[in-house]
Amino acid sequence: MTKLELKTKRQGKTSKGITLIALVITIIVLLILAGISIATLTGENGVLTKANTAKVENEKATAKEKVQVAVMGSFGTDGKIDLDTLNKNLNQVEGIDKEKSKLPITSLPATVVVDDYKITIGEKGQVTIEGEKEDSGEENPPEATLPSTDNTKPFLPEGAQKVEGTNLDTGLVIKDKNQNEWVWVEVPKSIYDSSITSTDYTEIESAMQTYASDYRQSGYTDTFYSTAQHGFANETEYNNHKNSMLSSVFENGGFYIGRYETGTNTARFSASDSLTTPVIQRDVYPYNWVTCSQAQTKATELAVGGKTSSLMFGIQWDLVMKFIEEKGAKTQAELKTNSGTWGNYYDVTFEITRGLYTTAPTTSGSWNRASGTSKYTKPASASTLLTTGATDRNSVLGIYDLAGNVLEWTLEKSTNTSDPCAIRGGFYYCDGSNGPSAGRTYSSTTFAFSYIGLRVALW
Repeated sequence: MTKLELKTKRQGKTSKGITLIALVITIIVLLILAGISIATLTGENGVLTKANTAKVENEKATAKEKVQVAVMGSFGTDGKIDLDTLNKNLNQVEGIDKEKSKLPITSLPATVVVDDYKITIGEKGQVTIEGEKEDSGEENPPEATLPSTDNTKPFLPEGAQKVEGTNLDTGLVIKDKNQNEWVWVEVPKSIYDSSITSTDYTEIESAMQTYASDYRQSGYTDTFYSTAQHGFANETEYNNHKNSMLSSVFENGGFYIGRYETGTNTARFSASDSLTTPVIQRDVYPYNWVTCSQAQTKATELAVGGKTSSLMFGIQWDLVMKFIEEKGAKTQAELKTNSGTWGNYYDVTFEITRGLYTTAPTTSGSWNRASGTSKYTKPASASTLLTTGATDRNSVLGIYDLAGNVLEWTLEKSTNTSDPCAIRGGFYYCDGSNGPSAGRTYSSTTFAFSYIGLRVALW
């Protein structure tokens, strides 16, 4: 073999080797490109995934819009939702599951199912779909995990957080996105017969009354009196409001109440003072000088996270008393007979080192500050009104001033026809035996004074 022939053969072998390597590289490149293409189509941010997400969001928006249209056509001339009209409109909604929606709706808030999506209709006609965040105009803080048991499962309004160091045994406290504070009141689910459902309102109320029977009182009922009493348009509206409370307490095993008496950042000195924005915070002035109807109006302004805020019904106040007793925080005697050991009354002595106090609540400029060395020791036989949360002495399970300081309007009715508005809790002008925490009194629909305020429930 000549040198030329040998060289040619070697060149041929070399050429074949390069071709195989190139083929392998080509295949690898193609596999990589295929992987990229698949990821582009089906990955977390892929075209197909985004298309499917868009499809789902479009379906949700369509379902929500169907309900919104039904709700918008259900408002009466009084600006409130007419339930009969609402049910008629919902029955005509395409894709509504009438069985799962439990039509007809008897009270708001209520949940309906349209195109397999759960949609909630709020008391004022707000429409939200499951998984949708309330538009608060700001980023919501991360939600905390709330402790619960089989008997009580506290809810957490959108944007609210659990206050550190609190629990179901010592008083579970949350702070909502408006910085107002609420304490969970347990109403055990075990008090109901197993056959009761969330719409068996009469049975639910009866079970609650039996459970809190030690704190019930003849002559007082959770029934409608007149529009002047609390501003409800009629008896149906009052009952729908009560039924929404009963259903919520039944389902959740409890409800929230304001940690403090409802307050205002501007001190009030007469019934003619302007009605300011209410808050439930420490070291503010009690929201006094309001009629029972004005109190309910102010109470509704504290609604948050799609929940309902309101004055308490009489049964709710009784349930708070039972809750305190069941937790062993106070005895029945301290709740029903004499609350002087933990309330602000004229005949008890105690010390405050924070907040403000006044012995002349009708006189402008009469409030004085107590802090540090400027502490205030309240003497016996002194009628002294305090700002909210002025001393831990007057708290139980994280709730302040349920006894004394100011009386608090409720939605309960007295059988006294000239004075139908029921008030609870005692006040700074009286002593602990005449105004115990569980006690009741009554007044007219037009009465307002320095020693009557309000406490709000959230459900």
